[in-house]
Amino acid sequence: MKKLILVLLIGLLVSTAAFADHEGLGLGLIIGGSAGSLGGGFHPGLSLKLPGSPVFWGLYASLHKYYSGFTVTGDFYIFDRNLISTTATNEEGTYKVKIDWFLGLGGALSMNFWKQYNGDPGVGVGVGLRIPVGLSWHVVRPFEIALGFVPVFGIYVPSDGIFWWDINFELVLRYWFIK
Repeated sequence: MKKLILVLLIGLLVSTAAFADHEGLGLGLIIGGSAGSLGGGFHPGLSLKLPGSPVFWGLYASLHKYYSGFTVTGDFYIFDRNLISTTATNEEGTYKVKIDWFLGLGGALSMNFWKQYNGDPGVGVGVGLRIPVGLSWHVVRPFEIALGFVPVFGIYVPSDGIFWWDINFELVLRYWFIK
């Protein structure tokens, strides 16, 4: 199983997108929250989109009153289409208005830590499938604001495997470094 996950991660890292809508390096901040089978929580994070790769990466901190941890995600957008793409003019000049919608598939690897009732440390690991859907507004050419809704389904293993699900909400503020 470990070899399969390693092969999949390497494949995602070295894959390239022939028809990428997002050129350049994209870095951003994620403000996220969730509700789900593990109780939900606040999930601030970082977003990374490497040039030439179709995968949007995320690194999140999990902050909850009963546990803390981190999550690594990788999402591939199956659909990334323009809803609005027009040119607008104001007294300062002409600029392009661009709003997209996206739908994708991705994966999540989560690790959480907590104190058990007897005081011993607890550790849990989750592996899940993500289905990101949302809107993306390219405010000005290098700056983007995205709002996403991301259901997650998977297996979470503290001591025995349990079904895990989350409904994540994400606000991403991303800057694109374009040549």
